Amino acid sequence: MSLKELMELAELIKNKELRKKVKEVLLKPALSNPNFKYRPASLTEVPASINWHHIERGGLIKHTVAVTKLCIKFAEVYEEVYGKKLDKDSLIAAALLHDIGKLWTYEKKGKAWRETNINLDHTMLGTAELYARGFPESVIHIVASHFGENGPTPPQTPEAILFHYIDTMDAVMEGNALQEAILRIF
Repeated sequence: MSLKELMELAELIKNKELRKKVKEVLLKPALSNPNFKYRPASLTEVPASINWHHIERGGLIKHTVAVTKLCIKFAEVYEEVYGKKLDKDSLIAAALLHDIGKLWTYEKKGKAWRETNINLDHTMLGTAELYARGFPESVIHIVASHFGENGPTPPQTPEAILFHYIDTMDAVMEGNALQEAILRIF
């Protein structure tokens, strides 16, 4: 998985302005607040999690690619079976950017990844940055609510509900998370 694959997925966004914004964030991740003291980790290196899912080098890209592709496929099936369209542009944009805040919450020390001392969650950082960059509310809501009904912003659209479950499923089905889920069941 690579940054190139994320760019190819971003090309599927039909709205040119939204596609451009998504690509800008992926190619040049930065926070709009110049006083923010943390520097971003490398998108191509950072894991999606330190001890739960996609913990390997580049795990965040692997997770992001999987979630984005699953969202696209589900939207296609949903339309085919139920005859209802989902906002695929917002879904793809949110899928590509939902964990972008992790670039500031993880850092590499020596050979190991660890959490930074930042007092904000990755979802808060990502949501704030998308708001600052003028993303549509539909995209911001999906990102803000990706923790689901128990998070600070419960999903309130079909796209946000779908995204929460796909994101959770991918995390649980990969690596340590799957092992923990199996142990809880048995």
